[in-house]
Amino acid sequence: MDKHLIFMDIDGTLVNNQQEISKKNKTVINMLQKKGHLFYVATGRKYSSAIQIANKLSEQTQVVASNGSVYSINQTLHKEQLSENALKKIYETTAPKQLPVFFFGEHTVFYTQQLPEYLQKNDQSRIGNSEEDFCFIDSLDTLFSVKNRIINGIIIADNQETELKEIRHILEKSELLSVSSSHPNNIELIPLGINKATAIQAIQKELAIPKERIISFGDGQNDLEMLQASGISVAMGNAVNELKQQATFVTDTNLEDGIANFLINYFNQKE
Repeated sequence: MDKHLIFMDIDGTLVNNQQEISKKNKTVINMLQKKGHLFYVATGRKYSSAIQIANKLSEQTQVVASNGSVYSINQTLHKEQLSENALKKIYETTAPKQLPVFFFGEHTVFYTQQLPEYLQKNDQSRIGNSEEDFCFIDSLDTLFSVKNRIINGIIIADNQETELKEIRHILEKSELLSVSSSHPNNIELIPLGINKATAIQAIQKELAIPKERIISFGDGQNDLEMLQASGISVAMGNAVNELKQQATFVTDTNLEDGIANFLINYFNQKE
């Protein structure tokens, strides 16, 4: 069978609420990898967090991280970064409203407000892996001192939808970066012109696999471009409505082995 290129978002797609990959998902993915199909996790997480999940599947699973800002092709890592002007705009826009911003390096999280307790406990997988991963940013000068280590970022603010909408509008209007959201409580901060789709297109070109043999799975708004760049786009049963409307197929939820169930049906039909 012709080789397929398969991209899977992590949170809300590949893993459950305990950050676990189901036995069925892993079994089906590993079986298809042995047949020569290529699998990537494609996520807004920083690289070190994404590679941990990829390695839980297999050493052959590769990574698109930081919403397309970092990706691997045949073990070579490619990287884009937020510009200095983008960092300045983000900081000067969010600081007066005291909105928490997290900037991601490959292995480090730089944060601008007091680190919320719930992030330290429940969202370590999404934001960071240990206390050593965190570095406090107390000024624009401090931010600039680490600018070469920053790839992308995220604003997270619960119960502040009005402020987030205002900030998103300002950042979009600046045309200094790309923005998206993986949840109503956040704004994803991405290098200008970069998203999961741009990474997919670069990987596709290098590996010479046609679009009709690219499958992608997602559940959030930041997966929209990825699905549009794929010949076979699959929204999870728990996906936002916008994604379901754009996808070619809708599968079961991430808690019901949605990835495995779709792949079993798809490849059985091919065979």
